[in-house]
Amino acid sequence: MKNNMEYRYLKNLREKKVNKFTDPLSIQKKKPKFSDKAKFREWCANENTDHVFYSTVEGDNPSLRIQADNPPNTISGIVADYDAPVDWDIVERIINTQCKGLMPTWISRTQSGYMRLVWEFKKIPISPDMFNAFMQRMCAHLRLDRIFAGFDRSSLKSNQYFELGEDWKKLGEPLQENIVQTVLLKAAMDKPPQTTETSIPMEVVAEEALKRFPDRWMGEFSVGERGPLFWIDDGIEREGCQLTQDGVICYSDRAGKGFLTWREILGKKFVENYETKKLGNLLDNYWFNGKNFFKLLHGTAVSIPKDQLVLELRKCGFLSKPKKGQTISEVDAAVLTISNENRIHEIAPIIWSKERVVDVNSHRILNSQNVFPIEPDENGDPKKWQFIHAWLNQLFVNEKRPTIEYFHAYMKRFYESVFYRIPKQGQGLILVGPTGRGKTLVARRVIGALVGGYSDASEYICGQTSFNKELARVPCWCVDDTKSAASFQDQRKATEIFKRVVANPDISYMAKYCDEMSIPWTGRIILTLNMDANSLSVIPALDSSNRDKVMALRISDKASKNFPPNSDLEDIINNELPHYARWLLDWDIPKEIVGRSRYGVVSYIDKSVASAAYDNSSRSSIAELVEFFAKKAREYWDGDTKWRGTLTEFQVLLHEFNGGRSVGMSNNLEFVRRGMLIIEESCKTNKHVRPVKSLGFGGGKVWEIDITDKYDIDKINNNSDD
Repeated sequence: MKNNMEYRYLKNLREKKVNKFTDPLSIQKKKPKFSDKAKFREWCANENTDHVFYSTVEGDNPSLRIQADNPPNTISGIVADYDAPVDWDIVERIINTQCKGLMPTWISRTQSGYMRLVWEFKKIPISPDMFNAFMQRMCAHLRLDRIFAGFDRSSLKSNQYFELGEDWKKLGEPLQENIVQTVLLKAAMDKPPQTTETSIPMEVVAEEALKRFPDRWMGEFSVGERGPLFWIDDGIEREGCQLTQDGVICYSDRAGKGFLTWREILGKKFVENYETKKLGNLLDNYWFNGKNFFKLLHGTAVSIPKDQLVLELRKCGFLSKPKKGQTISEVDAAVLTISNENRIHEIAPIIWSKERVVDVNSHRILNSQNVFPIEPDENGDPKKWQFIHAWLNQLFVNEKRPTIEYFHAYMKRFYESVFYRIPKQGQGLILVGPTGRGKTLVARRVIGALVGGYSDASEYICGQTSFNKELARVPCWCVDDTKSAASFQDQRKATEIFKRVVANPDISYMAKYCDEMSIPWTGRIILTLNMDANSLSVIPALDSSNRDKVMALRISDKASKNFPPNSDLEDIINNELPHYARWLLDWDIPKEIVGRSRYGVVSYIDKSVASAAYDNSSRSSIAELVEFFAKKAREYWDGDTKWRGTLTEFQVLLHEFNGGRSVGMSNNLEFVRRGMLIIEESCKTNKHVRPVKSLGFGGGKVWEIDITDKYDIDKINNNSDD
């Protein structure tokens, strides 16, 4: 028999690179004499040692030693160490008696003077997870533990390298190929190769294999059957493999590997198509949070008992009984897969993500969002959205200049962020104008519909209710003029909430089955208000810290009130929105409108809206108190230009100046304090505002007010900056 044996060897036990030889007699090397085992072991591990430490196992990378990252790939022999004294005069006679036709190919003497046997055979591929089972089967078949005493089972390890030894002598021929193959196949029955692939019924595999490779497999195509390497067109028809449930065990080196999955043989597409067919939407529909299983129904996560999950899995074709050789059934495996692979922490809508599971602060969030923006049409010609185009252009004409470009710029950034699922912050939009011009229609049926939905956030923005989970499900929050911030306290709350939502990329979210948490949300707030005091009271204070967060547009007083009937109007807008969407995507924002801030568009605040907001703000009220105080103070302290004192002293003096009667809300110390802070901030950027500053003296805060007449309201230019 031709010797196809290949040994791999290291020069020392620290070496990683391996070399090879085929004939042990051709590579005999002498080694030093050692006084004890410790010296020998030290020499073996010395990086300067140039010797032979051999193995019959080859790794995935044949040029490197066997280790965790280079598992066994092929094997061409069995090496057996016997750590017991041997009578060398009769050793061959004993071997002949014990081995009975399964003679070792070689015998040699170890460093300790003991015996080592080597059985060579034609190299066969072997998978890492079958290696130990094969070696145990070979050990039993060759009766290694019965030939001599002291058999060392560590000889069977894949990463074992043997010192060359001495006195090599050939005793027999390499083992016959069919013997090794039989042992290999029995080992496969003991421990079938494991794969993470979805199990495919053999009849499905057979249909594909026989169609793909006609006339290559003879006989029944079923588990356990042996046959040729039918997927390799080399003209060789002899047996080279055995069929298993999940793939093919190969014992021919022509296969290249000891085990091939159906994916490797029949292709990725075949397996994935079957997985899609069998598993369906298993991992798209079912989730587990550590306590409960959930099923997604129309974007809503519904808790289901495990018994129902099992029934649904059985209906999808998963087997409820374990397959042969398996400890759990396909149903159990599917439940485990859902529990492990679809493990989530919380459930929440993440409107900006296409992913079903979103990582938020190291928490896996099941994304329950089910809103989607309008799909753009291919044609964005304004003639295709003629009604919307004409309506918007006559709607946003004010102050002798059109503001429509600011609206379009605002809409482009908003729509792009939703359409491309790229979170982009944007200003809060305030639309102010007369009734009946379609402010609410723009907010809800144009903006809201374009980006995927809206919700009424009036009560939340005005601080009249806690956060409603439904708000997180939509990208557009609308506040109309049916709600107002009737008091200073309410307006302050509205301003704080407005600023927080606009400025922060996250919001708090509370829903069933989950704790309160922070989730990404960079939608938009839209206020639609009439031009009256009650409606305008909801406008956030437009101070220097807030102006960049607002886009305030005035609706033209001349805007048309004439609209088609509601049923027709809905159809017109629905038909035109896809064309408007395309136009927005294609349109370039003018350079002078492109903002450098995080909001991407220059903030535009209509002067009439700013003025009305000021008239309804706490600053306006406190400014009137300060003006009254300044005029009276000049009468009391003729020639003084500044007054200093505490807020309490300010309140007392106002009372005295008014003949012992209170003035406005001057008795409300908190109102006065906050109002003074607003004026102090405003006068930093507006030269027309009467200077007010706080000074820290001693144990309290002292305020300084410029009381000169040049800042009197009736003397300053009304066209101020603020």
